[in-house]
Amino acid sequence: MSGVVAVHVGAGSHSSSLKGEYKKLMKEACNQAIAVLLGGGSAVDAVCTATQVLEDSPRTNAGFGSSLTADGRVECDASVMDGRTLRHGAVGAVPGVRNPVLLARQILEAQSQPLPGGLVPPSFLAGSGAQVWAASNNIETCEPAELIAERSQRIHEESLRNIQRLEEGGAKRRRYALPEEEEEMQGGLLDTVGAVCVDSSGYIASAVSSGGLLLKHTGRVGQAAVYGCGCWAENNCDGSGVSIGVSTTGCGEHLIRTMFARLCARAAISPHLGSNIIETVTTHFLESDFLEGVHPRMAGALILRHDPQGAVSDLYWLHTTRTMGVCYMTTNDRKPQAQFSELAEDKIGISVNLQCKSFGAGVPVTTSQELQPGPSRVGLGGLLSGEEEHSKSESSDDDDEPG
Repeated sequence: MSGVVAVHVGAGSHSSSLKGEYKKLMKEACNQAIAVLLGGGSAVDAVCTATQVLEDSPRTNAGFGSSLTADGRVECDASVMDGRTLRHGAVGAVPGVRNPVLLARQILEAQSQPLPGGLVPPSFLAGSGAQVWAASNNIETCEPAELIAERSQRIHEESLRNIQRLEEGGAKRRRYALPEEEEEMQGGLLDTVGAVCVDSSGYIASAVSSGGLLLKHTGRVGQAAVYGCGCWAENNCDGSGVSIGVSTTGCGEHLIRTMFARLCARAAISPHLGSNIIETVTTHFLESDFLEGVHPRMAGALILRHDPQGAVSDLYWLHTTRTMGVCYMTTNDRKPQAQFSELAEDKIGISVNLQCKSFGAGVPVTTSQELQPGPSRVGLGGLLSGEEEHSKSESSDDDDEPG
């Protein structure tokens, strides 16, 4: 069977003028992850490689270039889950680590090594303790200030000025200096990054990494570090025979309160997963009692479902935000495919945009509108706010760059 890798640069509000840069970055992440698979690497190797590429870019809110805390620091969250072993490693609010996803992976792998005296290896480390662990386990550390990108510093300073202006009774906030930053900040920049992968052996893995919310309180931990909320990977999910990998994005507080990654994984088990995902996200997120009084409700997810019996993998992504950027590639493809999907302004936070691609069993990659219901998949592209509507997908490479 062929391996499949998919990455995302978050659900939020991506500037139209920067989408080309985001797509180029996602393609590089997919290319490097596929090279890992072709070289005999595992699904865990691939998702960590892809996420590391995304962390290293100043354009994403992960690793270098992360959003700054209220006091101007970078504190990152990340996690990795191995669907074969079901182990999960995570770090939260960690300063001074260039690639938090690599630290999360090291914590995951350490769980298989017994400690003397019956001590239990950690599965989640936070703050300075996580940084100490990194330094003692050959994970690259740095001075915290080295992770601050010029763009992040500028947005942080302008955001503080706007808050001060509003507190002093100003009727309007000041616009951000650059048009692309104004566009992204007006829509709510929630660009957590992540990856999902199934390798040639059928093993599945997922990863997620985030710098967290802009101006967050020091020590705040978002969904990217929390079990069942940031990512999920499970071979033979709930004994169903299918394997599921999920990487989430959005407002961490919303995703934690609904355990969004595991919620999406369970919804994807069904052979009619398209309609089941829509129903589940609507009932248990958009209409959830656990988010009473919270509006708008911001979430996104990248979901990979592998059916070994039919040798078919289905990739779904969804978001309740204005935009979401994704890219995918198989070990049989010459090049990755990147695109952004978009939700209408009046639907943000109250509707879900769901897209799908299918791979394997001799089936070419197709758009969600072209997929037909089958024994392992239902193709749906739609918004839901009481009823299904036709979805909007734009900035796609599908027409001019076949895989």
